Amino acid sequence: MGDTGSSPSADADIDDLLGADADDHSTQCERRRRSIIVVQIGVALVAFFVLVAVGFMWSVQNSLTSSVRTLPMDALDNLPSRPPQQIETATGRAPATLLLLGSDRRNGIDVGGGVTGQRADAIMLVRFSADRRRIDVLSIPRDAWVDIPGRGVGKINASFNEGAGPAVQTVEALTGIRVDHVIVIDFTGVRQLTTALGGVTVINEHGGVDPLTGMHFAAGPIVLSGDRALTFLRWRYNLPGGDFGRMAHHQALVGAVAVQLRRSIVVTNPVVLHDMVKIIGSHLTVDAQLTREKMSELMTDVLTVPKEGVRFYIAPSVGFGRGPVGESYVELDHAALRAACAAIRDDQPVSLPPTPITLP
Repeated sequence: MGDTGSSPSADADIDDLLGADADDHSTQCERRRRSIIVVQIGVALVAFFVLVAVGFMWSVQNSLTSSVRTLPMDALDNLPSRPPQQIETATGRAPATLLLLGSDRRNGIDVGGGVTGQRADAIMLVRFSADRRRIDVLSIPRDAWVDIPGRGVGKINASFNEGAGPAVQTVEALTGIRVDHVIVIDFTGVRQLTTALGGVTVINEHGGVDPLTGMHFAAGPIVLSGDRALTFLRWRYNLPGGDFGRMAHHQALVGAVAVQLRRSIVVTNPVVLHDMVKIIGSHLTVDAQLTREKMSELMTDVLTVPKEGVRFYIAPSVGFGRGPVGESYVELDHAALRAACAAIRDDQPVSLPPTPITLP
């Protein structure tokens, strides 16, 4: 009888098969182990970058809020006859309204021209819709003739001479929109902010020369920083529309700064951004309720609203008048202004023509 055991060739075949399976199993284990290591490394890197980002944003916020000046705690408290607060909508957020004041309280090389006290050289009501897909910016002429609570009628910019509280009360009475927060920036802040950003690009509607400084501003895209940015904001003589043309300049520069901020946060060195917000903070005065967290939220809102969602308007007027001592003032179209402010308050389309501003 022949040998019933397996033949050497059969044993070899079986060993080869077992060896192949063993090798495959070993290879699969090795691959699985490497995959786990890769995933762990990936998770570690993500966690690291998240921690870095969180730490950096905390540092930025801390730098900003540690240098920013705040109004007295009661600056906006107990103001009489305020419009009602906005409530949260289905989005889970309420609309937010800022009063942005450009102060002409000049310091250092900005002192001059017989300026005393403090006036609001720029007055902007900035409204964020509840869904944060829209921002309406309404500029109010500084020479608008309005009721100033407790003082009678006068130019609206004079309301700021008594502090932010009277300015808020005046704007709320005029517009019917409750102001949630106040932000004041001084002249020097404009110079240093635009310099820190490396310049901002503005699409200038009208070229010309400012007769007070001799600076020329070409029509079309121009890059502004430092003294040129400041002069662009102040320029009104020989400018079409005078103060109304200057308000358009204010709006164009605000839009350009927002665009450049977005670009800076995305593509520039974070150290530059850190230095920039420290500069911003050193020239800002805000209400005490505008906390670090709320500042962060507002910065995020500004940077995420699409450009097409930002609209600039100027309060409508019907002409000019003369005050009791011969001062020239702007007579507002109160009916048109009330309708526009009601639309802004209710997040509805605004009937006013938008300022023809092209953002870069």
